[in-house]
Amino acid sequence: MFQQVIDHARSIKTLESVIHLITWDLETMMPAGGLEHRTNQTVLLSGLVHAKKTDPVFYANLQKIASSISDEQSDDAIIVKKMLRDVEKAKKLPQSFVEEFSAVTSQAWEAWKRAKALSQFDLFLPNLEHIVDLVRKKADFLGYEDHPYDALIDEFEPETTTQEIDTLFRRLSPKLKNLLQEIRQTAFYEYPYTPIPTTQEEQLTICKKLLTFIGFDWNKGRLDTSEHPFSTCHHPTDTRITIRHTSNDLLNQIGAALHEAGHGLYEMGFARQYFGTPLAEAVSCSIHESQSRFWETIVGQSQAFMPHIFDAIQHINSQSYKNIDQLYHAINSVRCSPIRIEADEVTYPFHVIVRFMVEKELITGDLKPKDVPDRWNELIRDFVGFTPKNDSEGCLQDIHWSIGSIGYFPSYTLGSLYAICFGSAIRKSLPNFDELIQQGSFDSIIKWLHDQIWKQGRRFSSRELVERTLGRAPNEDDYIAYLRKKYVG
Repeated sequence: MFQQVIDHARSIKTLESVIHLITWDLETMMPAGGLEHRTNQTVLLSGLVHAKKTDPVFYANLQKIASSISDEQSDDAIIVKKMLRDVEKAKKLPQSFVEEFSAVTSQAWEAWKRAKALSQFDLFLPNLEHIVDLVRKKADFLGYEDHPYDALIDEFEPETTTQEIDTLFRRLSPKLKNLLQEIRQTAFYEYPYTPIPTTQEEQLTICKKLLTFIGFDWNKGRLDTSEHPFSTCHHPTDTRITIRHTSNDLLNQIGAALHEAGHGLYEMGFARQYFGTPLAEAVSCSIHESQSRFWETIVGQSQAFMPHIFDAIQHINSQSYKNIDQLYHAINSVRCSPIRIEADEVTYPFHVIVRFMVEKELITGDLKPKDVPDRWNELIRDFVGFTPKNDSEGCLQDIHWSIGSIGYFPSYTLGSLYAICFGSAIRKSLPNFDELIQQGSFDSIIKWLHDQIWKQGRRFSSRELVERTLGRAPNEDDYIAYLRKKYVG
C-alpha cells in the first residue's frame, strides 16, 4: 500500500512538473498568439492534478498508513504526515475553483506584462480585481482563525501567521531606519554606481561563467531570459532559471543570476529517490529564498567573491570600475531604489513590508484594487523616501499578483534573515569560509548546504531548520548585526 501511495504521489508531481514546464515556456519562448491555448492547457492540467490530489482512495490509504506507523520520526511517517496535510488542504478547494484560478491567472500574466510595458495600471486593474476576489474566496475555503491573510501565508510559509509577520516587521523596521541613518555617514551610502551596458549575449555568457564557477550543473539546468527573473524546477535533474531580457545593467543581471541559481541549486540537491514526496520538496518559500539570497548576497556581494566578478567583466568593464575595491563598494552601495530586485541589503526589507501591508489591506477590503497605485506610492514615500516615477517602477514592477501569489512576499524578508543565519552557522563549521570563496573552492560550502538544508526536504519546519544550524531561534537582531558589521564596522 505504501508503494501505491508513493507511485500516486509521483504521478502528481510529474503532472505538476508539466505545468511548471509550460509556464516556463509561456514566460520565455511562447509566441504571444499561443496564450489562449496555453491557458486551456494549464486549466486542464491543474484540474487533473487537483483530482489526483483529492482522490478518495489515495486519501484513505494515507490515513491507513498513518494509523499503522509506530516510529513518528521515520522517513515513512514524515512522508505520510506531510502528504496528509497537503491532501486535506487540497480537499478544501473545489475543483471548479482550482480551474478558474488557473484560467484567470494565465490570462492576467499577459495583461500585467502589457500594463508594465506601457506603465498603465488600468490595463491590469480588471485582472487584479478578479484575482483579489478569487484569493479572498480561497482564504475562506482554506479557513483561518484570526486573519484571512493567515490562510494565504500558509500556502507559502506553513504554520506562519499574519501576527508573527507583523511582529517581526514592526521590530525590524525602526531598527533598519536607525541603522540607515548611521550608514549615511559611511562610504557605502550612495557610493557611485555605474551600470555596465552590455548585450544580452554578453550578459548570458558572463552569468553562465560565474554560475559554472560556483557549481551550477548545466547538465541539469539552463539559463534564459524573461520579463521578470524566476526559477522553476521540474525534477532534480531539470532546473530552469532566467534573468531579465530588458536590462542593460550587467551587475544587476549577475546578482539576479546568482539569486535564481540559489533556487536551482536547492532543488538540484533534493534526493532523486524521494522525488514526488515531501522529502524532496522545499520546506517553505522562505527557505527557498534563503538559498537564493545566500548566493546573491552572502556569497555574491562579499569581498571574497569580488575578484571573480571583476575578472569575469574585465574585458568589457572599460573605465567603469578600475579596481576590486571600487566594484565592491558599488555593488554594495546603499541607495534607495524604487525597484525591489535592485534594492540594496539595507533597504530591501522596506519593499517587502510595503507589499505585505498592501496585500493585507486588499484581502480585508480596506483597500480597493483601483486605489493600489496611490497607496503604494504613499507607503514607498514613508519607507524608502521618494515617489516612483510611474506604475512600472511602482506597483506593477513584480509579477506575483498576476499569478495569484498573494501571501508570498513575507518570504523574501524571512529568506534574507534565514540566509544571514545560515551564513553565521556555516562560518562556525567552516572557519575558512571566506578563503574558500576567494579560492573558488565551493565544494565544502555546497556539501554543508546539502547536508544541513537540501537533503532534509520538508522533514523540519523553517524555524526548526534554522534553529538546528544556528543553535537558537532567529530574530531581527541577527539581520541588524549582520548589516552593522558589514556596512558600519
